[in-house]
Amino acid sequence: MAWMIVSEDGPGGAELRRDRVLMDDHWAYEQSIKDRILCAGSLRSDDGVTPIGGLLVLDVETRTEAMALFAADPATRAGLRTNIMVRRWNKAIFAGQVCD
Repeated sequence: MAWMIVSEDGPGGAELRRDRVLMDDHWAYEQSIKDRILCAGSLRSDDGVTPIGGLLVLDVETRTEAMALFAADPATRAGLRTNIMVRRWNKAIFAGQVCD
């Protein structure tokens, strides 16, 4: 079951993103759970460069499990995330392929 989590960067987001130790820890965490990630990445402003949030789609059974994985992310723990939206995602087309 897929769960989509969309968040905006909170106050101080730009400073947090400049913290290489934090962002390296965030990347290492995502790598450690990559078997449960369908897709992930930063959301960008219209300039295509400035990060303003994040998208994470997890393949887990429950909202509780999705939120636990999200909450354990070092970037989330550091306060990078705000205005968090969690929705069950129904794959219709994925990577160019029609899904059942």
